[in-house]
Amino acid sequence: MRLFRGVGALLPAGVVTAVLAVLAGLLLPPVVSRPATVLADLVLIGALTFVVHRTSRVPGLPREAARFWVCLARALLVYAIGMAVDLGALVAMSVSGRPVPMYGAQLVYPVAGLFTMYAVFRYPTVVHSRSQKLRVGLDAGIVLVGTAAFIWYFTVSSHWAPGHGWLSLSETLALPVTVLVAGFGVLRVAFVGAGLLTRPTLACYAACITLSGVATALPAAQEEAPIGPTVLLLLSQLSSLTGAVLQHHASVAGTVPPLARRDRPFTVLPYAASAAAFGLLVAVVGPGLDWRRWGVLAGTGILLGLVATRQLAAMHENNRLLAQNRALTEQLRHQAWHDELTGLANRASFSRHVDEAIERYTATGADTALLLIDLDGFKAVNDTFGHVVGDQLLCDVAGRLTREAGDDAVVCRLGGDEFVVLTGQTGRRAAGVADRLVRAVAAHAVIGGHPVRVGASIGIASVSDAPGGAADLLRRADAAMYAVKSAGKNSWRLSDADEPATTSR
Repeated sequence: MRLFRGVGALLPAGVVTAVLAVLAGLLLPPVVSRPATVLADLVLIGALTFVVHRTSRVPGLPREAARFWVCLARALLVYAIGMAVDLGALVAMSVSGRPVPMYGAQLVYPVAGLFTMYAVFRYPTVVHSRSQKLRVGLDAGIVLVGTAAFIWYFTVSSHWAPGHGWLSLSETLALPVTVLVAGFGVLRVAFVGAGLLTRPTLACYAACITLSGVATALPAAQEEAPIGPTVLLLLSQLSSLTGAVLQHHASVAGTVPPLARRDRPFTVLPYAASAAAFGLLVAVVGPGLDWRRWGVLAGTGILLGLVATRQLAAMHENNRLLAQNRALTEQLRHQAWHDELTGLANRASFSRHVDEAIERYTATGADTALLLIDLDGFKAVNDTFGHVVGDQLLCDVAGRLTREAGDDAVVCRLGGDEFVVLTGQTGRRAAGVADRLVRAVAAHAVIGGHPVRVGASIGIASVSDAPGGAADLLRRADAAMYAVKSAGKNSWRLSDADEPATTSR
C-alpha cells in the first residue's frame, strides 16, 4: 500500500515499538519498564518530528504552511530533547536507586509548548475583523477553561498538593498542559478554518488529544508503571503519527484544503464545554449541599440554559438578517454592473473592462480587440411586433453573442440594440470572431411565435491602434461599424483595414 511506503513506513515501525513497550510494561519490573516506555515515546516523537520536517519541505507547499510545519518540527524537537533528558534521569534512577529530578518535564516541555503556540498563532487565518477575532478567541477560551477545570480536578489535584513544591507541580502539569496546548491548536484550526489540516489529519489529532487527556486523568502512583495510561499514551502517539503521515501524503498530492472556511453562525463546542463544566461543579459540590442550596444550584443551571438559548436565538436571527443583507448587497452589485434586460455587462462595466485592457496593454503589451455591434433591422421588428418581442429578441441575440464570442471574451450591452465584445483575439483572429458573430445574429429565429431576422454591422478596433485611450478606441470601432452600414450592412470591418471586409450573408 502507498501509505506504508517512504514516510509511511514509519507507521508499522511505530506500531512495533509501541507493542514492545507494552510487553515491557507487562513482563518487566517498573525500574526497567518505565525507561523502556519513555524510550518508545522518544522513538515515536522522533518519527513524528521527521514526518513533520519532511512535510515542511514538500515542493509547492504555500509559504505560510511550510513555515508552520517548520515551527512545529522545532517544537517537537524540543519535546524530544526534554524526553531524552527524562530518559537519562530514569536510567540514572534505575542504576543508583535514588530519585532524580525530571528536568525535561519540569523545564524543557514548557519551552516546547511556547514553540507550539508560536507556530499556531503565526499561521494566518481568514478571520480578520475585530469582532471575528473576539468571537473566535472567546469560543476557544471557553472550551479551554472548561477543559482546564477537568484537568485540574481529575489530574493535577489528584497527583499534587501545595506541600510538594513548585518543581513537582511543573512536572505534574507537563503532560496535561501539553494536551491543552495541542488542543488549542486543533481548536484554532477548527474554529477559523485555517486551510491547514485535512479532515483525516484533524480526526487523528483529535483522537490523540482525547487519548492523552484520558491517560492523564487515570490515577497512577509515581513509583509504578501502570499499563492502562501507558497503552493510552502510546495509542495517542500512534494517532498523531498517523495524522502526520496522512498530512504529508495530502501535501504531496496537493489535496490540502485552501485557506477558506464556511461562515457558521455559531459552534456548539463552547456551549458543550460550559455545560460539562457546570456538570462537574454539580458532581463536586453536590454531595455536600442541603435542599436549600440544591435549589439555588438548580436555578442557576436553568438560568444558564435560558441565557444560552436566548443567545442562540439572537444569533440565529442575526444570521438571518446578515444573509438577507448579503443577498441584497449582491443583487445591488449585480445591478450596478449588469444590464437589467439581457444580464450582460452594462456600460459602466464596459468602461471598467476597457480601462483594464488599456492598463494591461501598457504594462505587458497584451492587446485587446473591441467589436462594436449594431443590429440591422431591429427597429422594424420592434415597430412591427411590439416592444415585448423586441426585448425577447435582444435577449436571444445576447445569448448568441455570448456563445460565439468565446469563454475569454466579455460581452456588453451599451444600450438599445448596440452591443460590444472585448476579446484577446486581435487582428485577423478578431475578424474571425466577428464573422462568427455576424452569421450567428443573421440566423433565422422565432420570437413570441413570430419569425424574425436581423443582421449585425460590426466595427473592430484594437487597443494597440488607439493611442488616445478609451474614447479613441470606441471612436475607431464606431467609424468602422458605420462604414459597414454604408457598404450594405450585415458584415464587419477592421478600423485599420484599407479594403472592405468580405460580407457574410
